[in-house]
Amino acid sequence: MRANRFKGKVVFITGAGQGMGQRLALDMAEEEACVVVTDIDKAALDETKKLLDRTGAKSLALLCDVSDRAQVEEAIARTMKEFKRLDILVNNAGLLISATIEETSDELIAKTLDINVKGVIFAIRAVTPIMKAQKYGRIVNVASITGKNGDNSTTLVYGASKGAVITLTRSVARQLGPFGITCNGIAPHAVMTKMMFYWDDAKKQAMADKIPVKRLGTVEDMSNLMMFLASDESSFINGETVNINGGYYMD
Repeated sequence: MRANRFKGKVVFITGAGQGMGQRLALDMAEEEACVVVTDIDKAALDETKKLLDRTGAKSLALLCDVSDRAQVEEAIARTMKEFKRLDILVNNAGLLISATIEETSDELIAKTLDINVKGVIFAIRAVTPIMKAQKYGRIVNVASITGKNGDNSTTLVYGASKGAVITLTRSVARQLGPFGITCNGIAPHAVMTKMMFYWDDAKKQAMADKIPVKRLGTVEDMSNLMMFLASDESSFINGETVNINGGYYMD
C-alpha cells in the first residue's frame, strides 16, 4: 500500500460506527486523511471517534440517518464548515434484514429502499456541487453480490436495492466523469461483519468451502479495495462495481 495517498483529502463515510465503515475510517486516518464519520448509533459512532482520535488524525463524528434528506444535507454542510472541502464520499450505510417473500412487509420494503437507495442518492446529490466546483471527487458505493446475482438468503428487496446502487453508480459515473469526478462501487459477499449475525458457524464454514480462496472476507479486504477506488491510483476506473468475494461469483 502506498503511504499517505490521502494527505490533505477530506473523506465522508456513512455507516462508520462499525464493520467496514469503521475499518475504512481508521485506514484513511492512517494515510493522513481528514475523516468525517456518520452513523445512527451514537455509542458505535463515539467508539469510532475515540479510535480516530488515537491516530491523531483530524476527524468529525456526526449522527446522521441517511434516509433523512435534511440530515444528510446538514452533515455535508457541517463537513464543509469544518474542512472547507470534501474530496471522497463513501456510501457504506446499509440495512440487511432477513425475510421470506411472504414476510417482506411494506414497512421493510420502504425502510430498505430508504436507507440503501435513497440514502445513496441524497448523499451523492449533496456532494455533487461541491465536487464540481473543486473539479475533483471520488465516490465509492457499497453494493453487494446480491445486486448482480439475486438474493436467496435475506430478502428480495435487499438484492433489488443493491442492484439499484449498481445502476446508480453507472449513471453518476457518466454524468460526473467530465468534471473530474469518478464513481465506482464494490460488490462484497461473505464478509464477516455484525450484519452477518444470522450466519452460524456451520454456514460460515460451508460458504468458505465454496469460495475458491477457501476463506471468508474481512473488513480489511473491503477497506483495501475502497481505498484504491478512492485514490488517484484508480483515476481511469469509472462506473465499475468490483466483485470482492474470493472468486465465488465472477462476471
